[in-house]
This record gives sequence, C-alpha cells and structure tokens, in this order.
Amino acid sequence: MAERTDDSRLDASRLESLLESARILGSSLDLHEQLNHLMRTLMGRLLVTRALIALRDGDGWRAAAVRGVPGIREGEPVTPERLERAGLTLRLPIGEGAREAGFVAAPPPRRPGWPEDQSEREFLQALLSLASATIENALAHEEIIEANRALAQKIHELNTLVDLARAFSASIDPEEIARLLMLTLSGRWTVRQHALLAWPPGQTPLTLLRNLSAEEAERWKRTAPQDGEPARDGAFLLLPLRSGETSIGVVALGPPGSGRDYSAEDVEFCGALVAQASVALDNAWRIQDTLYRRQMERELELASAIQQDLFPKELPRVAGLELAAANRQARLVGGDYYDVLGAAEAPLLCVADVAGKGLSAALLMATIQATLRALLTFPLGLTELANRANRLLCGSMPGNRYATLLLARYEAATGECEYVNAAQCQAILLRAGGELELLDATGLPIGMFPALQYESRRLKLAPGDVLVIYSDGVTDAQAPSGDEFGIERLCSTARALAGATAEQICAGLLEAVNRFVEETPQYDDITVMVARRVSEAG
Repeated sequence: MAERTDDSRLDASRLESLLESARILGSSLDLHEQLNHLMRTLMGRLLVTRALIALRDGDGWRAAAVRGVPGIREGEPVTPERLERAGLTLRLPIGEGAREAGFVAAPPPRRPGWPEDQSEREFLQALLSLASATIENALAHEEIIEANRALAQKIHELNTLVDLARAFSASIDPEEIARLLMLTLSGRWTVRQHALLAWPPGQTPLTLLRNLSAEEAERWKRTAPQDGEPARDGAFLLLPLRSGETSIGVVALGPPGSGRDYSAEDVEFCGALVAQASVALDNAWRIQDTLYRRQMERELELASAIQQDLFPKELPRVAGLELAAANRQARLVGGDYYDVLGAAEAPLLCVADVAGKGLSAALLMATIQATLRALLTFPLGLTELANRANRLLCGSMPGNRYATLLLARYEAATGECEYVNAAQCQAILLRAGGELELLDATGLPIGMFPALQYESRRLKLAPGDVLVIYSDGVTDAQAPSGDEFGIERLCSTARALAGATAEQICAGLLEAVNRFVEETPQYDDITVMVARRVSEAG
C-alpha cells in the first residue's frame, strides 16, 4: 500500500512538473527562451551535462540550442555523423511524424533506471510533444515578425523612393539630382567610396567622385553595364544610368561600411533608386534643353528685331530714280544686307550676302553695315572704299567667313553709275529697248585677303533702264522637283516685268520665286533691290 502511495506521489510530481513546463513554454513566444527552458528541464531529468536541440531546416536539421557539446555551434547543420562523433547517441523527437519540429540529442542518460522507467519516458514524450506545439508557435511568430520586418523595410524603401522622387521633381539641376542620389546611397550603407559618371548625348558630362581619383573612375566609362543590369567590379557595385534603352552613365558604390556585402535586396533597392534618378536626370536635361531653346528663341527674336532696324525704314528719294528693295530671311535672323547710303545726289546702292546663315551671319552683316557707314564719312572713291572695307573686315571676320558685296554709286544728274562687284551674283541691267546685260564680278569676296585691290566698272542708266541687284537665295531657290530658279528664269521674269515701276518689278520677282518653289522650305536668305531710271518729270 505504501508503495502505491509512493508511485502516486511520483506521478503527481511529474504531472506538476509537466504543468509548470507547459505554463512556462506557453507563456512566451520567444523561441530562445523556450529552447533554454526545454534544455534545462531535459538535462536535469536525464542527468546529463551535454545536450543539443536541433530544429528542422528545409530537408535537414540545424542546431538551435547547444550546451557543452564541443565542435558544434548554434546555427550549424547537424548530421548523424556529427552527433555520433560528439557522443550524442540519444535522440528524442520533438513532435511526431510530419509534425516533428526537431529533436533533442544527448549522451546516454545517467538517470537511475533509464531507459526502463516507463513513466519517465512518458513524461519526456509528453513534454516534447507539448514543446513541439509551442516551438511551432514560436517559429510561426518569428516568421510573422520577420515578415513584418521585411514589410516594414519595404514600406521604408517605398517611402524613401517616394520622398526621393518628390525631391528629384523639385529640381531641374542635374548636378543637384546627382548629389541627392549619391547622398542617399552612401548614407544608407555608409559607403566611403563612390562615383557617379554621366555622359548624356548633347549635354555637359557629369562627374561626382568621393575618395576616388578621376583615373580610377575613368575605367567605369568603358566597363559600365550596357544591358541595364547591375554588375560588379571587384568590391564595387556598378549600377547603370539609363535614358530609354541606352546607358548614359554609371553609379559605382564601394563596399558598405558594415563590412557585409550588398544583399540581393540591397542591390534591388539601389537599382530602384538609380532608375528613379535616371528618369529625373533625363527630365532635367530635357527641361534645360527646352529652357535653353526658349531663351535662344527670345534672343533670336530680339536679334531679329534689332536686325530689321539695320535695314532702311524707307529708301531715300533720288531725283530721276525709282528704288525698291525687299529681304526675306530663311531664319529669324540672316546674313543678307541691303542699303542705300550717302547723299541723295550720289547715292551708294549696296547689297551684301554673308556666307552662312543664322546668328553668326547676322552679326557679320551688322559689322559690314557699320564698316560701310563709318567709311562713308571720308571722301573716298568707290574702289578705295571697297579696298578699305575689305581690309577692315579681314581683321574682324573669322578665317572661314567672307561676304559677297555689290556697291554701285549712282550720279543722279547724269545717270552715270560706277560699281564694284565683289563676287556678288551677276546684277541684271535691263535696257528700255529690251536688251539685257549681266554685270560680272570685278573681284573676290571681301574679308578673305587684306591686300586685295578691287576694280570698278561704269555704265549709264537711260530713262526706262532697270538695274536688278540680288542675292544667290533668288537663283538658288528650289522647286519640289529640285530644280533651281536660276539666272535664265530670273532674266525672263525681269523682261516680262519691263515697263513696270521699281516697286512692281521687285514684288513681281519675289512672287515668281514663290510660285516656283511652291511649298518647298526656304533654306537661304533672299534679297532683291531694283533701281529704275525715269525722266525728271516721271
């Protein structure tokens, strides 16, 4: 009877211990705390000084808690061979079958009566079965915590991307965007060496270096990833800057300050930041291009207005001579020039054509006008005027620039006309009787050779005679077929307009060019000047 009472007390003790373990295991979701309690309980029950708890890791096992076992550390894989070498021949499963979460490994127990003590074995089986459920709960809890941590990390990264995109959109300065990107990347991983190199077409190259020389960074221009994917160059992570499908730069990040390498998630996040910056940089360059073009357009409009003021507002009245002129530029500003200078009794008719188009040609055109006006303050003959103008312009015109020029000084009293043709188009002299003469060049273009001496020639305008001076934009004008207007068509058109006023002839010539070219874009400046002698009474 006493023996049964003793067994009942022993069973009650085990039950009390099991309930206490259940309370402790169930009160915490901390896996480490659970394993420590289980380890202490088992080692105490088995009277061993060494033990190991292994948990399932995919298809294998990994040490989760280790006490007194040499050669095996927590986190290392566990195999039967390693357990055998460590003398851990006892293996007690934690859970059963598919629900086996792990096992306890220990040397042979020193507990008296082991393994015959069935009650103790049932106690340990119940304890390990209970532990299996709490361990699974702790593992699930850790997975949830890890998932929440990963989710929080993703949310933080997403917020970083959103904040960075907002910061990028607030700037149209590519260098500022680049600095913000590199500050974010280097600060995130405490990177002490980094570089950003960009070479967008048509833009100023961008280079930002930290603790790197230009020579060290130069190689990344040659080895930058072309497929849009991150790459490695030794310890450096290379991330391409892209514009559409083209690589236009590279971001190079040195090793993180933590000493750990970049994880796959780190590389993905870096790539997302650089991709966001690539879009921002591309937009900034495009915006700057747009602003630059708008600024240029405003400046060209202003230059056009200034250039129009260089042309005479109205041509002077000359006794016995009708004058008309027109200029149509291919762009907002051009290189053609016409003017009537000097006294009314001996006016100087001038038509010039600067080689080239656009703003540079317009500036040289203004230089020619200023030069001629300045020289006319001196009593110079026509050839000396041309010679001096040439010398002065040679000193102010670039070596690849020149201008053709026709100067004609008309004597109102007699109709006499002296001209110098510095390679300007052949002027047309249409006599009242229908005869037509072409005025050939008397010298090379101005602005080429400072020692050049020009010759002049003379003619006389009788009443009804017409002089047509023009630039090569007239004869070079092209029809949709590619045919040029040409000198013959110009002469026949002038003949057809014989008898009309100078104003009508000038307008008729331009109208003929318009009809000929149809909708073909004008690619060269067009200038026409017409002088027609009339009687004093006319």
